[in-house]
Amino acid sequence: MSTTLSRPLSSQVEPAAERRVQLPTVLVTGCSSGIGRAIALLLADSGYHVLAGVRSAEQATSLAEVALPRLEPVLLDVTDQQDVDRVVQHLGRVAPHGLYALINNAGLGSPGAVELAALDEVRQLLEVNTVGPLRLIQACLPLLRQGSGRVINMSSMNGMIAMPMVGAYSASKFALEALCDTLRVELRPWRIPVVIVRPGQVRTSIFSKAREALSRGSQEIPEKLHDGYAPLYAQTSKFNERGAQSKTSPEVVARTVLRALRAKRPRTHYHIGLDVYGLLLAKSLMPRRLLDRVMARAAGVLK
Repeated sequence: MSTTLSRPLSSQVEPAAERRVQLPTVLVTGCSSGIGRAIALLLADSGYHVLAGVRSAEQATSLAEVALPRLEPVLLDVTDQQDVDRVVQHLGRVAPHGLYALINNAGLGSPGAVELAALDEVRQLLEVNTVGPLRLIQACLPLLRQGSGRVINMSSMNGMIAMPMVGAYSASKFALEALCDTLRVELRPWRIPVVIVRPGQVRTSIFSKAREALSRGSQEIPEKLHDGYAPLYAQTSKFNERGAQSKTSPEVVARTVLRALRAKRPRTHYHIGLDVYGLLLAKSLMPRRLLDRVMARAAGVLK
């Protein structure tokens, strides 16, 4: 993407000079919908100057129509170094005292069997979910040091335990969490907290996208593998429909992020949803072979 909005789209946004004096500045990625949009709106309504990253001018216009004075949409593709550099330069102008927080929320996820995964899609998933956050962290660290800021990375329950049909997605989140664990130690001289937020299933459009991917994937199973993989795709589709009815809304996640932002000493991990705590308990109590058996039974592939 070659363009970044260098000014707010809403005519009601406060003058930059006033923001520089009064408001801590936060950069949030992936704000076009779902969790990212909820985070951007809540933080802008809670006294932060929010630069909300989106990938298209149409998405930026939609976000600006909310008309929150402290909300500033910016075009930002986290896989594009030029986009990142341009937004960071803009941050230097509107936040001369530094960045209060970087919130890496942009992400991709598409279910499917690992054996059948298209490697180009896996590379893109890793580029967005793992390399993208690292690219933003590296670019924003000078401003985060200047602003005594913090990093908040959106992971997932799949970032602590890998389950059937989300192997590539889990790999990207495991890698992101490994980077976070390292950065927490390496950035201690500057007292920059690095926080991981792990939501369970959240009621967003991701389940509609997953429904399409599962339908397409089930039709593309090679005939000789059909008996093995067809039950797995069918059972995952059932789980996906349950997830679409999750009681956890994007606003619940946004409130957790706000809590992590306001905490004087934020936790290293924030967990959201009973499903996350259930997996934590299972992982800590069950031997791995037993856990594999339980997951295989739930996935309909126990042999």
